[in-house]
Amino acid sequence: MSEIVESLNLSFNQLFRVIQCLEDEGYIRQDDRRYYHLTSKILFSSQPYFIEQLAQSARCQQLMKSFTWRTNQPCHLAAIRDEQVRVLAHSHPDFTPAISAKNGSLLNTVKSSSALLLLALSSAQNSWGLIRHYQLDTPLRSTLFETLAQITTQGFAEIPHDRIEGLTSVSWPVFGVDGFAQAAITCPWFNQLPGDYEEAKQELNVMAQALSQSLSELMQQGLKK
Repeated sequence: MSEIVESLNLSFNQLFRVIQCLEDEGYIRQDDRRYYHLTSKILFSSQPYFIEQLAQSARCQQLMKSFTWRTNQPCHLAAIRDEQVRVLAHSHPDFTPAISAKNGSLLNTVKSSSALLLLALSSAQNSWGLIRHYQLDTPLRSTLFETLAQITTQGFAEIPHDRIEGLTSVSWPVFGVDGFAQAAITCPWFNQLPGDYEEAKQELNVMAQALSQSLSELMQQGLKK
């Protein structure tokens, strides 16, 4: 306690109140020996940080690069940031022109497969944060509801582009430890490029599972620190 008091320049009474508040909110717990430990709740609230770490990791870059090499198609990882869906990482074929979202790009909430997947499979809080800025008329609301229901049922999004013929975006969820989608890994498949669509779709699913595992490992490591 004395080390924490000194490091934070707090009094013992101030530190006690902080600890009591954290314990009341469920972020820490005290064991039988009166030692304090972080709970999994701190992981849930820190998931955006770990998604950023995942996007920057060598493992993520290797998985995405391997996918583009095997399928000759681009891919990108997107997640919710400030109630918008933003691309955090991307990869595209080295020698083939391809339609690819760039790092930092904002994706259309009601049109992009990444955003629609996150609307369907994220937590209620994150989904509401994404959609609450949109004024949807009755026909669009009905269409959106049907699309989200289909994504929820099949477990992935498959959305034809509304302006580019031959372009279909497929997105699979990257799950957090809370069981909700924390990110979407997406391939904007362009059928004028060589390759097998169904095979690439399954390759993308395998990568999503690997990314989910990597995210879980990052978060568990964070809990131990």
